[in-house]
Amino acid sequence: MVPRPIVHINGYPGVGKLTVARQLAKLSSPFDGKLVHNHLLINPADAILSRTQPGYQSLRQAIRAAVFSALVHEPATYDSLYIFTDFQTQDEVGTSACAEYARAAAARRCTFIPVVMTCAIHENLDRLVSTERAAHSKLTDVELVTKFREEEDVYLFEGHPDFLQLDVTNLEPEAAARCILEHVLKRCPEMTKKEEDIVERLS
Repeated sequence: MVPRPIVHINGYPGVGKLTVARQLAKLSSPFDGKLVHNHLLINPADAILSRTQPGYQSLRQAIRAAVFSALVHEPATYDSLYIFTDFQTQDEVGTSACAEYARAAAARRCTFIPVVMTCAIHENLDRLVSTERAAHSKLTDVELVTKFREEEDVYLFEGHPDFLQLDVTNLEPEAAARCILEHVLKRCPEMTKKEEDIVERLS
C-alpha cells in the first residue's frame, strides 16, 4: 500500500495553525488523520534545555528524528494521514528542519503536502492575544511576533509541486481546513477510495 501523506502547516505564531489543524484532523477522520502539533515536539526539549543553551537545536532535531523514524519504519503508521504544525523561517535552522520533513516523506514513500498559512498582520496580532492561546501557555508576545514578521520570512517550499499557500485572514477555521483537505485529495489520487465519505463531510 501507499502510505498516507504528511501535511506540514507552517506559519507565524498566532495565525491559527493549531485551530485549523484540529479541524483538518476531524475532517480527515476517514483517513485516520492524526495531529502532531509543534508543542508536542518543542516542549520535551524545553524541559531539558533553554532555547539559548548549546545543544538545544540538536535535541529538537533528535526528537523529530525519532518521530520520523516511526513514520518511515513502522507499517502501523501507514494507514494514517499525519498533520504537523510548525513555525520555521528561511534561516539555516528553519531551512534544515523543513528539509527533514520532506526527506521523511520521501523515505516513507508518501506524498508530502507543504502548506503555509498567512494572514494580515492586524488579524495575526488579534489572534495572538486570544484567551485560548494564553490558557495553553502559547506565545502571546505582540512585540516579538511583530519583529518576526518584520525580520524573518516564513519558509516556503518554493517550486514544490504540492505546495499550498493559504491566506486565512477572512477564513473560518473549518473553511480553511476544507481548503487544505481538498488540496490533499487532489494531490493524492490513492486516497480517492474514500471519496464518498469525504464528499459527504465537505458538503
